[in-house]
Amino acid sequence: PDTVAAGKMEALIRSVRADGDSIGGIVRCVANGVPAGWGEPVFDKLEADLAKAMLSLPAAKGFESGLGYGSVGMRGSEHNDAFTMKNSTVQTRSNHSGGIQGGISNGMPVTLSVVFKPTATIFKKQESVDSQGDEVILQAKGRHDPCVLPRAVPMVEASVALVLCDHFLRQKAIR
Repeated sequence: PDTVAAGKMEALIRSVRADGDSIGGIVRCVANGVPAGWGEPVFDKLEADLAKAMLSLPAAKGFESGLGYGSVGMRGSEHNDAFTMKNSTVQTRSNHSGGIQGGISNGMPVTLSVVFKPTATIFKKQESVDSQGDEVILQAKGRHDPCVLPRAVPMVEASVALVLCDHFLRQKAIR
């Protein structure tokens, strides 16, 4: 792990907590060793199953695989992952698709990102409405995380592992 980046992230979270606020962030995940052929081209796409699992996590608000939104400004000729032979193995020269093409793994590392929103419970005063429809001011008390990212990392890893295990079992059932 990048200890400099981790130190900056920790300092930012502490600063936000001191302000009584919260922040969100992005968890990036790479799954190495996923063989080619997992997933389906229409229903049960590997990418769709990963997206469903990630967006089912608390506070998750966005998902992308491979370059995702970053591919919007590219042309197909730039984005396409051309197949090539390397050490007697079919691979792609790039991995813009994040290891999944047409809903099926292609043998390259599966890469994805999940966006997590800032937690809604903050220590700053917030306007709201009570059960009678009257406007009120809320101010949280107790312990609340200023950022879910440290807790989200193992959830993302575990959810990716569960989806990959499911697709592994589907492949075993087919053969």
